Amino acid sequence: MRLHFPDGEHADFVLSEGQTSVGSTSDNRIMITKGGVQAHHALFTLDARGLVLAVLPDGLGRSHVNARPVREMALVRMGDVVTFGAVNALVKPISDKHVSGFKPPESSPEPKLSDEPETRFRNVPPKAVLRGVSGQYFGLIVPIPGRLVIGRGSEADLSLDEPEMSRRHASLEVSADGLYLRDLGSANGTFVNGVQVRDACLYSGDQIAFDRNRFLVEAPGLPQRPKADITGPVRAPVESTQTLNQIRLDPPNPAAGTPAPSPVPPETGKSSRGVPPWALMLIGAAVVVAIVLLINAR
Repeated sequence: MRLHFPDGEHADFVLSEGQTSVGSTSDNRIMITKGGVQAHHALFTLDARGLVLAVLPDGLGRSHVNARPVREMALVRMGDVVTFGAVNALVKPISDKHVSGFKPPESSPEPKLSDEPETRFRNVPPKAVLRGVSGQYFGLIVPIPGRLVIGRGSEADLSLDEPEMSRRHASLEVSADGLYLRDLGSANGTFVNGVQVRDACLYSGDQIAFDRNRFLVEAPGLPQRPKADITGPVRAPVESTQTLNQIRLDPPNPAAGTPAPSPVPPETGKSSRGVPPWALMLIGAAVVVAIVLLINAR
């Protein structure tokens, strides 16, 4: 992954395994001296879980992901916009060609719309859905029932109030062999994982953006984008959700140059001393029975 600064506050920065600190002083790997960036503002950690942003004490209340404030830490995906003070950074793949270089197969002719609306019946769940991660559809699920037209006009299946969108901007199509984004003659194209494209093959976990509106592609039956497209070398698959329990880190100290330790998942089914809970319950029950027997014997 790399950070792209659209307003030129810093050159593009490729994030490597381990930690990358952001701040206004020279002991940070990414030094930004404008836009309200604090001395030790934030810390990126890239490992098998994915990319995690941790807010340092200097940057509390001054860090956002997709315009949403980060209180402690957040899981960051490709296509996200990370804001440090007033400085925006777009998370992109190392090379744009990994997204824009794919061309979907020819689309089947679009069915003509009749004057009278007809009720559509769906007998099976959709193979893919869009989950809103910012904008007017934040937190909502939009199914893709084979073909989904996205645009600004009322004739679009998914209508977005964005001035830079065309009335019929793009369409998403699910087939037996994949999910495809097709441009319908828009003026500005669409962003996929931070890369501006016209047509593209989509994978489960990709993020598509129409200005402020961002959607995460969730398609359990489809493959995820090859890891080589994201970080260069092939990496282990990331299996995590955006919860603090799975991305929690000990408070880092970038000034001292000490990395935060990897989180240790708690053991399930055991107490802090390694004794299973059911064994403790049996011991407790035996103690209670012994006390009752002693009382009755008297």
